[in-house]
Amino acid sequence: MTTKSDSKPRAAAQADYSKVRRPAEQDDFELNATAQAFLASLEESVRPNGLAASFPRIVNCMAKLWRKPLQMDRYFEQLLTDGRGNRHGFPLRVLMELSALKDYYQAVVFPARRDVWDADDGSTGSK
Repeated sequence: MTTKSDSKPRAAAQADYSKVRRPAEQDDFELNATAQAFLASLEESVRPNGLAASFPRIVNCMAKLWRKPLQMDRYFEQLLTDGRGNRHGFPLRVLMELSALKDYYQAVVFPARRDVWDADDGSTGSK
């Protein structure tokens, strides 16, 4: 049997986000040596200078993931899509840099790889 007090909706507990987010580290505020070398290695046309100036932690993370295509592709997707529904988004210049860098990464650094299940390109013995 339920009582009158059981049928009242309960107020949602307030989330304490200070416990969810990790504490800020030095790499969140300035480019580390690995990220500086990473930026220097990029062609000038795709070097994300605005991203590096505004969001050094992202460039630091990219420098760690750059040679790991699956992880880097996933990171680009996290950056370029709003999975939480409440983000403000990047400034247009930074968004354009990220898009250009993603295109460069997927076309030049780690081009699309084919596997045995892809459509036959006609070079095999089929007639």
